[in-house]
Amino acid sequence: MKNYFLLIAVICVTLHSCSQPSPSQDKELEVGVVTSTRSGVSQTYVGKVGARAAIFILRWSVNGNVEGQYSHPDDGGTIIYQLKGSNTADGEMQLTEYKNGKQSAVVTLRKSVANGLILWNGLMHNTDGRVLPVTMTRRVD
Repeated sequence: MKNYFLLIAVICVTLHSCSQPSPSQDKELEVGVVTSTRSGVSQTYVGKVGARAAIFILRWSVNGNVEGQYSHPDDGGTIIYQLKGSNTADGEMQLTEYKNGKQSAVVTLRKSVANGLILWNGLMHNTDGRVLPVTMTRRVD
């Protein structure tokens, strides 16, 4: 899985440093990987946590639970944050972030779809009191 993150990080850095695409850039963004498995669907998003670029891989179970992870390409993807949560309502998601097995944040996100892209926006409330904006983007299937 670590090699997968590095591959995605290289692609992401090559494609606009994981910044949110402008309408003219969205045709060039090719990172929204979607795969189906017996346990659900896995999707790769590019985005940001605070000011830092991030690569997210989320697995959507048929029961509505969401699990996954993210890392920052600027540190080579060496630190991986685990995510667990659910779609609390249509277009809303709450995830708990874990670092080294300990809860480190709660993330609440809202979904929007425009220009062929799915965009999740929200806030990360860290256990140390910091609040950071979070964005995740991928192409519509």
